[in-house]
Amino acid sequence: MSGAKSPAPVVVLPAALGRLLGVLRRLTASDMPAIAVIGGMAVNIRLSTADEAHRATLDVDIVAGDTEPTALEVLSRGHHVTGNDTVVVDGVEVDIIETYAVSEHDLEGLGDDAKLFIVGHRWALDTAGLVGITAFGRGGPRVDVRVATAAGLVATKSHAAGYPRAARRANKHGGDLYDLFRLIEAFDRRGELRSDLAAAPGGLGKLVAQVVEAEILANPARALRQMSPVAATVLEVGRIGDVAEPFVAALR
Repeated sequence: MSGAKSPAPVVVLPAALGRLLGVLRRLTASDMPAIAVIGGMAVNIRLSTADEAHRATLDVDIVAGDTEPTALEVLSRGHHVTGNDTVVVDGVEVDIIETYAVSEHDLEGLGDDAKLFIVGHRWALDTAGLVGITAFGRGGPRVDVRVATAAGLVATKSHAAGYPRAARRANKHGGDLYDLFRLIEAFDRRGELRSDLAAAPGGLGKLVAQVVEAEILANPARALRQMSPVAATVLEVGRIGDVAEPFVAALR
C-alpha cells in the first residue's frame, strides 16, 4: 500500500544480554516520557540491522525529552539512583541525558562542543525509530523500543569522540572512534549519512565532519592504533581513509 510505514526491524540479542529485555520493557512503559536508546547498545543494534554487530555492552544510554515528570524521576521510583543521571534497573545501569528543543537563537554564542552535544542529542531523539528486540532463549513478547538512527548515533558518538573528558579519552576513546568509524562504513556507502547530516539542524553535519577530520582523517595511523584493540576485524590505514575521506569532504 502506498504510504504504508515499513515494519520495525527486529534484532535478536545473544542470550547473555537477555536481561536487557526487562530494562527495555521498563523504558517503554506507559509512564515514561519519549526516549531513544543511544550509546554502545544502540550502535550494536543498528549495525545488526544492516551489517555485523561488533561490541556487546551491558549498560544502556538513553536520551529523553524534558517533560514532567522526567525520565530520571520516573525511573527512580523503586530503583537505585547511583549518580546525578544514572539509575540501576534490574542490575543494569541506565544513563539518562535529558534534551530540549532548541532554536538557532539558543545556539548563538555557544562553542562547537556545546552545539554538537545539544543539537546532536536532541536530533537523535527526534529522529529515532522503532526496533523490535528479542533474545535467544527468552520467552515473552518482543520489546519495541525507539533507537537512534545511524545518523543520530554518528552525531552523538562524534561528541563522545571529539570532546571527551580526560577519563573517557583514557578508557573509552578507542571504542568511541571505532563505533563512529563502523557506523560511517556501514551506513554511508551511498552517501546516505552525508545526506541526512547535511540536512540536520544547527549545522550538525559540519560539526560532525570537523570531529571525523580531526580524530580520524588527520592521522589515520593514530586512529588505527586507537581503534585496533577493540576492532572486531583487522583494520588498515587505507580502509580508514577510504571511509572517512568522502564523508568529510561532503560535509565540510
